[in-house]
Amino acid sequence: MGAYRQERRRAVIVGAGLSGLTTAGALLRLNPRWQGSDIVIVEAAPMVGGRLFTEQIGAAVFDHGAQFFTVRSAEFELAVDHWTRAGLVGEWCRGFTVVDGYPRYRANAGMQSLAIHLAGELTTAGVEILPSTAVRSVSPDPAGQGWTVTVEAGDRQSLETDAVVLTPPAPFSAALIRQGGAPIDPEVLSVLDGVGCHRVLALLAVVDRPAALPPPGAHQQPDDPTFSFIADNQAKGVSGVPAVTFHTAHQRSAELWEEADDVILATLLPEVTKVVAPARTLELQLRRWPCSGPVNPHPDPYLELTRTPGPLIVAGDGFGPSKVEGAYLSGLAAARAVAADQS
Repeated sequence: MGAYRQERRRAVIVGAGLSGLTTAGALLRLNPRWQGSDIVIVEAAPMVGGRLFTEQIGAAVFDHGAQFFTVRSAEFELAVDHWTRAGLVGEWCRGFTVVDGYPRYRANAGMQSLAIHLAGELTTAGVEILPSTAVRSVSPDPAGQGWTVTVEAGDRQSLETDAVVLTPPAPFSAALIRQGGAPIDPEVLSVLDGVGCHRVLALLAVVDRPAALPPPGAHQQPDDPTFSFIADNQAKGVSGVPAVTFHTAHQRSAELWEEADDVILATLLPEVTKVVAPARTLELQLRRWPCSGPVNPHPDPYLELTRTPGPLIVAGDGFGPSKVEGAYLSGLAAARAVAADQS
């Protein structure tokens, strides 16, 4: 990576998932005097997207994080209409097993393609996105003028900023604040801890023919003890060959989490075989999601921890209605809170 631009930023956003990308875009729309260079997004992973994650194994393409999204709010509907007109997303189905009339949308080139598109718009506008850059702490600026975000990407460095928006899972954000020693009420930080994280084991199965799944090529089965969601990405329209994603149920994932990968695969392979039969599994790989979603979402769309020495805000899919729409709305609300302080 190149050297960081050292000038002070108006906002540092931690996390380049949908919430963080939405926050950055909304900040530019809400603040006509702001330029893209006023904002930097720091992302621990090598690529943007967070749980909007798409992976390729040979010719098989898998969404193995968020699988789809619904639209319940007017604000998200505006965004989805825009993405649909741009050819980024499309309707997948209107229910699994039971048709309920609510459209389920998928990104046409895989869920991560939506995040990549949004990130491209931001970089074109001058926003700097720093991938593979882990944040170690968030602390008050010694001069009392804002915040210091300490990162580690080779040599440890810091970013100075007027405002911070944290969009990782809420307990992770609480840990960054504790590490930096910001004078935040411990009871408030315990609220972030209480949001919690579900751990999920995702299995990616390359099969030799379409799996025996009913239209639309997916099962959503929240009460199943083994797999809560199963989808053939070919039937979904994102893979050119059969590629089946399995999300292991929360309890079963917790039971198996500490086992070695090969033990988990051997344990779950018979269940995979039952689902895809008469198709034959050509390859089966495991992916671990340490935080696939919140256990107890916070009812508000974001949590403002303080405005002194500048806005420190926690947002993400652990706030509001959760899921993809919740992540978008949380990022939007966080941007408005920052804009209100810095207008």
